[in-house]
Amino acid sequence: MSEGRTSSFRRSVTRSGSRVGHESGFVAIPGNSTLDAPPRLIDLTTGLPALTALFNELRPLPEKGGASIVYVHLPSNELIEERYGWEALEAYTGFVASDLSRYARELRADRDFCVLMRAFADDFVMIFPAGDSDAELSARIVSGVRGHLQAVDEELAELHEIYIGTASIRPFAKIHPERWIYRGIQKAQREATDVGRQRLGGQVRVLDSCIRERAFRMVYQPLVDVRDRSIFAYEALCRCTMEQLRNPHMLFNVAEQGDRIWPLSRVLRRMTCEAIPSLPEGRLMFINVHPRDFDDPQLLQPEPWLVEHADRIVLEVTERATITDFDDFRRNMEVLREHGVRIAVDDLGSGYAALSSVAELQPDFIKFDMTLIRDIHESPVRQNLLRNMISFARDMNAGVIGEGVEIVEELDTLVDLQCTYVQGYYFAKPTAQFLQAVSV
Repeated sequence: MSEGRTSSFRRSVTRSGSRVGHESGFVAIPGNSTLDAPPRLIDLTTGLPALTALFNELRPLPEKGGASIVYVHLPSNELIEERYGWEALEAYTGFVASDLSRYARELRADRDFCVLMRAFADDFVMIFPAGDSDAELSARIVSGVRGHLQAVDEELAELHEIYIGTASIRPFAKIHPERWIYRGIQKAQREATDVGRQRLGGQVRVLDSCIRERAFRMVYQPLVDVRDRSIFAYEALCRCTMEQLRNPHMLFNVAEQGDRIWPLSRVLRRMTCEAIPSLPEGRLMFINVHPRDFDDPQLLQPEPWLVEHADRIVLEVTERATITDFDDFRRNMEVLREHGVRIAVDDLGSGYAALSSVAELQPDFIKFDMTLIRDIHESPVRQNLLRNMISFARDMNAGVIGEGVEIVEELDTLVDLQCTYVQGYYFAKPTAQFLQAVSV
């Protein structure tokens, strides 16, 4: 952020925040457009009253049938002040207060009552009579403030975080009105300041948008037959086009934690299948699937675009993910196999404990994890382990694939161990187009 831009932003927002706070009445008390509170209870940066200044005005809420509380938490305040100074922080805080005042005015016009106040150093509280559209307000505030700030100052917007907590409170005659309100505020505060939960919620909203818009692109890494250096298959890998979820590990962690495995996998499977008509003749497509996908009724129907290309598809299952019921998993897997789909077990690690689970699944291909392959030419112990695991795979008539091959020494060792297929940067990085051949 340039000094000139920061100063201009700070001056304009500070003036705007002060003017709105004292003249426009975004602290909306019935019959009043100004705040009747001692100066010491006014926040000088925003012109808003402190939390304790308004309890008398809030007493009528129980008679109105209950209230909704929106707690706005700004966790990035400390970072903004450390990076740009206290004046920039005050400008930013005033900016947020000014935006919140707009929503408060809308609520006042709709429901005749709304108060907006400053709560603690980094937070705001909005209280108003409960209504049908309260669930939508949080999303409107988050997107509205973020969009407005992005238009004003992109650098500050990159640091900006806003988390919302909500509470709905109903009157109870035995509870003092002040405690009734305090408890609602505390509940909303706990929700807003649970940063981990809030961040996940924000990431899930981004993921939902990506799924709706198919904001992904597929890249393809070749799998190579070591016997003649020909490409026999490609693994389809997903890249999210949204910056927040560009890291694939982040993308799938959010999907797993946010219960979005099925909708994400459905989109990615379809996008991959749409590319199969361009797949070079005779080659296979490996498609990553999560074990939970095998409980997805849409996959098990199975999907028509999957059936259309079933003889060219290998569903690649992450072995490390928990499979709680092997009998059920295997039954669902057989439904797909009946249509011609093949199965691979991905990321088989360096322990014998995993082998019993693989034996249960009887896969068509087994992939050995790059942690086992990395520098294997320097480890006689891992070479012996892999030799026995390859023998185990052959006894099941499963093809074996070494992942993560980056140097010729690793490749030569895998050839010596009779590993038939390999994959890794030594041959090619993932590309948007199907490579026709590898050059090494």
